[in-house]
Amino acid sequence: MLTYGYLLLKKEMSITVKSLIKRSHPLFVSAILILLISAAASAGSQGEAASEAVPQQASSSIFPAVVARVNGEEIQGKDLESLVRQELASIGNPEWKDLREDYRNQLTLSGLTQLINSLMLYQKAAATGITVTEEEVQNAIKEIAKTFRSDAEMNAYLASRNLDRMLLEKDLYKKLAVEKYIDEAINKKVTVEPEEVAEYYSSHPSEFQHSDMVRVSHILLPAGENEQQDAAARQRAELLLARIQKGEDFAKLAKEYSTDSSAARGGDLGFSEKDSIIPEFAEAFSLPVGGVTLTKTQFGYHIIKVTDKKEEGLSALEEVTEQLTNFLKRQKAQGQLVDLINQLRNEGNVEILVAAGQPINR
Repeated sequence: MLTYGYLLLKKEMSITVKSLIKRSHPLFVSAILILLISAAASAGSQGEAASEAVPQQASSSIFPAVVARVNGEEIQGKDLESLVRQELASIGNPEWKDLREDYRNQLTLSGLTQLINSLMLYQKAAATGITVTEEEVQNAIKEIAKTFRSDAEMNAYLASRNLDRMLLEKDLYKKLAVEKYIDEAINKKVTVEPEEVAEYYSSHPSEFQHSDMVRVSHILLPAGENEQQDAAARQRAELLLARIQKGEDFAKLAKEYSTDSSAARGGDLGFSEKDSIIPEFAEAFSLPVGGVTLTKTQFGYHIIKVTDKKEEGLSALEEVTEQLTNFLKRQKAQGQLVDLINQLRNEGNVEILVAAGQPINR
């Protein structure tokens, strides 16, 4: 489940410097990693063919019990189905049999490629001695749980995607191990020189043009599940708003009370333009810097504070140096990650057990 901080913008934005300058967010970076793992494939993947030895398919399942083997390790059909179901949930959970054949193939290939590449990265991480502690896994689960109003809601969400707490813990362990490995093998070794930043800035002036912008921080409090609970939730939000209006530190209260991932940054959501911010936050443009207000969205109650404003114009190099440097680092890291996945696929043994064509090429 994506938290509100990631979903603040109502329009999907391409991965450009302009979007990153406007709004830099850790979950956005995680999303890039997921997309890369999904899309990157070996240049030599043409040799990976479907095997005739396909395990028996369960009557209630979309896929065979085992859909692929990576260096001898099996990928379960239920894991591929879980990814597919997540995609279908976003469009109303249509029946698999009712989908166009080309769309079924697209979903199958995309999910299968993600699972293959993820497993190869995990195998590499494990081979290098990367481990994840139980505490790290539980902390990750706590962060996910904070985005739900109750354990029951979280369990229902997981069940709708063919998951439960045990499977979630297993999945998180592997994802955290891969993140650690990529951080050590790639991210920490990537460097960007000031000259590179200046060169990109001067070569892409249009990416640093912006209309009027506002920078907001927020504190997200869950709404109630029924009318009575929601009234109590709103009262809690109003009491917290009153404390802020009396002078208590907003960032400190955000870290203590907000259920959004932005809490770690004192609730900061960065800069947004009026045409890209959701309607419920548009009031921020009419507030002065330092102004606060309370609003409600599908995610709950938000106490919003305006922390800065920028008039339409060109962002100066010194204003965007940090974000641009981070963007160029990510750009380099992404290229290295794709190369690493391609190398692992070239050197590894991938056996595909579903007749759905070849994995996606980059």
